[in-house]
Amino acid sequence: ASGKHRIAWCCSTHIADIKKCSMKFVPESDLEYAFVTMMNKLIFGHEIVLKPLLISLRGMNSDETLENIRSLDKKLEENEKQRNVLVELMTKGYLEPAIYNKSNNELLQEAERLRRQKESITRFLNNDFQNLSEVSALLQYATKASMLTGFDGELFKRYVKKVLVYSREEIGFELKCGITLKERLRDK
Repeated sequence: ASGKHRIAWCCSTHIADIKKCSMKFVPESDLEYAFVTMMNKLIFGHEIVLKPLLISLRGMNSDETLENIRSLDKKLEENEKQRNVLVELMTKGYLEPAIYNKSNNELLQEAERLRRQKESITRFLNNDFQNLSEVSALLQYATKASMLTGFDGELFKRYVKKVLVYSREEIGFELKCGITLKERLRDK
């Protein structure tokens, strides 16, 4: 080995089937250079990029969302009460089994729908809190940091979720805080 190993990033589709993806590899040095450029832009412009993002995430009306969850909980409780009443009526012989089954199934389907709705709202809320703390951490870093002069692998791991290659000239960094920032690759 000559000791001249070049590390490059390549699309997994391209590796599996060149015909499906014509993108050539992106040399690691270019990717690192693009990352440094992006981080320096964030450090320089954190007031206009990260601060408004943090404010808008904080403003997401979580009170309204929690109110929504409370209302779904009430409906689920009501649903359970109705099912209990059905059981009681059938045990006492006031209700035909066929009618009981039909009504009970309808209530069970409704309960399932309400549970799914509650789950997706909760997931949405958790994502927002996650993004909020990530944006907050990035803003704190950008406020204190001085411009980068070289690539920092720890920093890359801390803030980048994945790298998106759009073309031979442009890549995007999907950050853990939920935003994707595009960066041009340096001209050869």
